[in-house]
Amino acid sequence: SADLLGSRSQVAARVPEEIRRALADMAPQFSQLAMDEEMLLEEQQELQQPSKSRFGCRAALLAGGLSACALLALGAGSRSARQGSSSGAAGALPVAMGVVGLDEQQEQTQTMHAPSMKSFIAHSKPYQGGRDAKLGDHEQGVIKINEDGVWNTYYLPGATTIDDGKTVEYRPPYRFYLMKEPTTDYSDASKFYKPQFVGKTFTVDMDFGKNGQSPASCGCNLNFYLVDMPVSLAGQDGDHYCDAQCFPGLGCCAEFDMNEGNADVQQITNHACTHKYKGHPDWQCHKWGEPELKSTAHEFSLGPGHTIDGSKMFTFSQEFKVVNGGLIVTTTMSQDGHSLAKSMGPNAQLNAI
Repeated sequence: SADLLGSRSQVAARVPEEIRRALADMAPQFSQLAMDEEMLLEEQQELQQPSKSRFGCRAALLAGGLSACALLALGAGSRSARQGSSSGAAGALPVAMGVVGLDEQQEQTQTMHAPSMKSFIAHSKPYQGGRDAKLGDHEQGVIKINEDGVWNTYYLPGATTIDDGKTVEYRPPYRFYLMKEPTTDYSDASKFYKPQFVGKTFTVDMDFGKNGQSPASCGCNLNFYLVDMPVSLAGQDGDHYCDAQCFPGLGCCAEFDMNEGNADVQQITNHACTHKYKGHPDWQCHKWGEPELKSTAHEFSLGPGHTIDGSKMFTFSQEFKVVNGGLIVTTTMSQDGHSLAKSMGPNAQLNAI
């Protein structure tokens, strides 16, 4: 669209007036395709309202920076939601996966209006069961993580874990936090598990479509990410949540999206809070994110012919290392002897996280 608009003046003399008029009428549509995330949110406010035919859900890893972190699986309910899963092998950290989707009728007509990632908090809620009593065995979400060759036990209260705690199946509408004990007291930082990522490699197997189900694709955003939680503000959900979008009624803090995407695309985004963002001195944190890495259609998408086939299980790993004082994060996705690697840093915004 940019090339078309850019060349319009050059071909104006050679095309009929009707075509030139049509191009002028279409210009706003082309511009809308290039709108940034913040503007797109404003265009889609109605999609953030509860509706039986519009749904958002998200799975996520939440943490407090790269040296003090906690795990979260975040999601929102949908009667049309499918399930995804992630399973841990040796040296792997199982992470909850989820699906964002529209019902079958809406999926045919509303693909362009799928919920933005900013709507996911509005459509999910923290798991609060057991706040005033001890969690039952079925609520504890026992999860086993292989750390330097040792399988350690942690908890994702409310989550569904299988395979002796080595696989997490995401089921909406809750979001889940990685805890050192089976509790839903999210106000106490000492109860969160906060792994040290710098100098380590995080690894997990991911499957967007399990047991023959259609893979989570357009309209889906599956995430695990790091934020500096808990904050002192209990927030509208009472879970002391925060992120870089600084939502009204919720806490504001740095955020590192280790993984966000679906079976068609994968993205890694850093959201620091430096007050140094081009054109947005009013932001407390970088809402758009910098740096940002995203896979291309050739590298990652559904079906054969791509380096990674998003319809099949693949291994996702992320290495965090410091070189000459600068943080470098290298993400590698591998499947059936093929691999895709992307690296970010060193970068001032990334170092600030």
